[in-house]
Amino acid sequence: MASSVTQWVTSCSNIVLSVTALCSSYTLFKDHRAPSVGLFLLGLSAAACVLQPSSSKLIVLQREAEWAGELLAPALVSFDFLWLSQDHNSAHVLLCGSCLLLGLCNWLSADAFSVMTCCLGLSSLSCCLMVCLFAGNALGALGGVALSLPLLVTPQVGTNTLALLMSPAASEGLMKWVLKGALSIGCWASTRALGKFLLDVTDQCNISIE
Repeated sequence: MASSVTQWVTSCSNIVLSVTALCSSYTLFKDHRAPSVGLFLLGLSAAACVLQPSSSKLIVLQREAEWAGELLAPALVSFDFLWLSQDHNSAHVLLCGSCLLLGLCNWLSADAFSVMTCCLGLSSLSCCLMVCLFAGNALGALGGVALSLPLLVTPQVGTNTLALLMSPAASEGLMKWVLKGALSIGCWASTRALGKFLLDVTDQCNISIE
């Protein structure tokens, strides 16, 4: 009974995250392509987690897709904040670092995998906070913290990569539901924050032209 309740709540949290992320992706697509892609991948991975595959290979692919979505979503949101603030060099470094980690994740040791994931999560968060705090965009700061939280909480040093991606502590229980809820809040807050930030940047450009 407890197992079925846990499975039901986990599925509901994934459904809520998937709907929120996909709706946010659709809203952002016109003016913010990079975060739109990141949230779209996050929504797809959450939708995939609703399924209950019987094959161990499919379970591994499911966990890897979930990790990739949680990795790219905050990085691409921070990329857009940096790009709109004209810090193109930092935006490119963050984007290249994210893609590099995705490509090398299967070649890294367990400790290196955990450290690099945490470092990228901290980099995404610090870039987002730096821009949002200077711009006075509280929603952006909230969204950055909420989207980066799974990367900072889930990784565990000292396990092999496969075990890390399939860790019960990272995939079941109250902490998992809290992290899914945080991601949903992050999607909503980031969508609102990016819209506001774009308006602020546009207004500043209009003022400078006048």
